Amino acid sequence: MAIIYNMDRPHAYGPNGAMSTSNSYGAQAGLAMLEAGGNAADAVVAAGLVACVVEPFHAGLGGGCFITYYDKASRKVHTFDARGVAPIKAHKDMFLNSDGDVDLEKQTYGGMSVITPGYLRGLEQLLTKYGTMTWEQVAAPAIKLGREGFRVGATYEICCNKEEAEYARSHFDGFESTFMPDGKIPLFGDLVYNRDMADTIEAVVRNGVDWFYNGPIADEIVSTINRYGGVYDKKDIQNTYVKERPCVRGTYRGYDIASICPPSSGGTHLIQALNILENFDLNQLGYHSADYIHVVAEAMKLMYADRSIAMGDPDFVDVKMDILTSKVYAKELASKIDMSRAQEFSPTSAVEALEKECASNTLNTSCIDKFGNAVALTQTIGGWWGSGIVIPNRGFCLNNMMCDFAGKVGIKTCMGMSYNSTANIVRPGATPLSSMTPTIVLKDGDPIIACGAAGGPRIITQVLQMIINVIDHDMRMDYAVRSPFINCLTLSQGLELEHGISPDSMKILEARGHHLHLCTPEQVLTEFPNGVEMHNGNMYVCEPARIDGVGGILTHSGGKVFFGYRYE
Repeated sequence: MAIIYNMDRPHAYGPNGAMSTSNSYGAQAGLAMLEAGGNAADAVVAAGLVACVVEPFHAGLGGGCFITYYDKASRKVHTFDARGVAPIKAHKDMFLNSDGDVDLEKQTYGGMSVITPGYLRGLEQLLTKYGTMTWEQVAAPAIKLGREGFRVGATYEICCNKEEAEYARSHFDGFESTFMPDGKIPLFGDLVYNRDMADTIEAVVRNGVDWFYNGPIADEIVSTINRYGGVYDKKDIQNTYVKERPCVRGTYRGYDIASICPPSSGGTHLIQALNILENFDLNQLGYHSADYIHVVAEAMKLMYADRSIAMGDPDFVDVKMDILTSKVYAKELASKIDMSRAQEFSPTSAVEALEKECASNTLNTSCIDKFGNAVALTQTIGGWWGSGIVIPNRGFCLNNMMCDFAGKVGIKTCMGMSYNSTANIVRPGATPLSSMTPTIVLKDGDPIIACGAAGGPRIITQVLQMIINVIDHDMRMDYAVRSPFINCLTLSQGLELEHGISPDSMKILEARGHHLHLCTPEQVLTEFPNGVEMHNGNMYVCEPARIDGVGGILTHSGGKVFFGYRYE
């Protein structure tokens, strides 16, 4: 038996299925589906329902998702947009006050901040189209956890102490009683329950997904949203559906890249950045050398300069996909990189767009099964705790993803982003721009990586680094994720560096004009990447070390191996 080593420990591997997600319970639920003979779709839906129970601060039935799925039977990649849309009565000036300024509080919290919750429709599409198991089977772990309780992870406790949680406690009925029983913030390791969520999921299993969107919950969603200032009609909920969009494709050093297309910017700009970097020999530059970091950082900035003006919902605006993913255009951008100095490529009005810290309020689940299917699903409710609105006795928060629209051209959103065109303004029925990047990398038509991340605009840069770590530096997925990450979206925002970068490299980077933002050994960027890799017939999985995440593998013998902490 061959064991492949990195610098600190041997890699675990197995051929019978692997998955990685941001909580231990989801990884266990997904692997249980694989162990019982299910496929990747079954596993990811099971993990996705578990997330609704154990990670309500950034996931749940009140949010939305993007899905990238590789179907081994047809050897095709399919992408699904279940993010949700603005309500019918939404309009471009809805967040402006009497002075014509954007009211960020209104765009961040309460009824005006909510788009239609598409998440459950996305799970339905994945399970019914590609899964092999019943709703009863895949929902059982989530229902059990909601009823019998689960142990609070570190991130749960942290998010209960955030200003978003305090705002929701003081403004929205039911938030405290649902997530902070007896008014106490749950601490790491505490046993907590969400029986309302268990009841809701069980009702969906019993009555079907249409019951959620057409039945009493739809009425409750509308009345609750409008109670807190929203402009919803029941038709907004009833008309929630999944859009199967064209997969955005590219290549990188002989590998095929398949990812999500607009209204997520993730896949398009991931391919754009890879195309830029293909003009440089990254391996020859030396991993995390000053030259290497400089090139990657400049490519990130070039990519984000285009994102600020070019991206929106393709149902409403013309997104120049052919240009953005063109290798000819990428070569032109690559020629702008000056190895001697850091540059600002973003339009002037967007230079300050990312001064505000961008939260990691998103969740990704990655899976490859023994049959050769692969899934990456990224979900979110927007900010931490979404809009803060809790549907009475239903156990979940509604999203605040209207905050991803440009409330006004050139003005920062509550997520710290600024847009320099009308491409991402509020329109009724439009989907706000996203950075979610669920991605599958293929070699000779078969998946070798399923991956994604959380982290707001940093999602794209994380997925980018996972891929180049594996392809350019021959890392197994575990180390590809745990190695130090960087992030750079604009020059003024600065070059963010996790602990582990050479001091000599940092001195050179500073001399070239980079504004360094350093994490301490106890800190990481607000980035939660994860993925599964197929290498030489075996699967390798990461431990999402920046969060409470766990990776799991089914070994040759059928045994289960988990990485990351998990409760017993």
